[in-house]
Amino acid sequence: MQKNSSAEPSPVFVYSSGYDMDLGPHVFPSVKFGFLYARLVDNPKFKKHRFHEPEPLEPGLANLVHTKPYLQDLNTLTMSPRLNRSELPLNREIVDAFYLACGGTLLASRLALQHGRGMNLSGGFHHSYHDHAEGFCYLNDVAIAIRVLQKERVIRTAIVVDLDVHQGNGTAKIFAKDDSVFTFSMHEQNNYPVKEESDLDIGLETGCRDEQYLGHLSQALHDIKQRFVPDIVFYLAGVDPYEHDRLGGLSLTKKGMAERDRMVRDFMPGVPLVTMLAGGYAENTMDTIDLHYQTCEVLAGIR
Repeated sequence: MQKNSSAEPSPVFVYSSGYDMDLGPHVFPSVKFGFLYARLVDNPKFKKHRFHEPEPLEPGLANLVHTKPYLQDLNTLTMSPRLNRSELPLNREIVDAFYLACGGTLLASRLALQHGRGMNLSGGFHHSYHDHAEGFCYLNDVAIAIRVLQKERVIRTAIVVDLDVHQGNGTAKIFAKDDSVFTFSMHEQNNYPVKEESDLDIGLETGCRDEQYLGHLSQALHDIKQRFVPDIVFYLAGVDPYEHDRLGGLSLTKKGMAERDRMVRDFMPGVPLVTMLAGGYAENTMDTIDLHYQTCEVLAGIR
């Protein structure tokens, strides 16, 4: 396994215009992908950082996580009971966007292994199970990337740090009996979805604010370091813990969200870190984009 020798690795970003799927009138702001990318490439702060375009995931690689009947329904655009909990439209453009995002997470993880940090400007589809869709998620990009890297013997072990406001239930279930992957989810307890059991779950009370949230996170990251040594860390940097999110009930400020990202960035120095956007549904979509941009700044060491 290759690791970056630099004390301050610079993130390498992955993006494709194909991420920007048309969901129609939907609470998921898919326009955020393109707006975030444009803001990054237009800012001189990110001129030193490289941007890579992914290839779609090879369909056969999805079989490492998802069942054949499920993938058959997805690939033939058959809205079966396996797909109807996605809460998404089903068409070729959207399915292709998910395969492209999965390719992006895999590429970002390879870049993280080479350069220390990689970030996919999409991904984090943690509600997708091995055999059915849920919660705006058709394919579990993080689980697929881990399985591909393990199959190639590029990594042996991984940690998933999931700080989306909603528990990463699909990811937790996929890795429930796998000691090579440590899953950690800190989320709002009284919110979607029906909970699965991660290796470490912290279910927060609705209304939780910065100080309490960051205290729980600090202790959890400390405990994880004592329990597990990974080859790579996958970070789902969902911005829906923000105080003005439509689908979340936590109350983090933008300042608190930045500190959250710093804590994850710094908690395992020398271990490759790959980040995905995951959720974000602020009342003002520009707040969602600002928060994702802030995560990029933190990972780049700019903020």
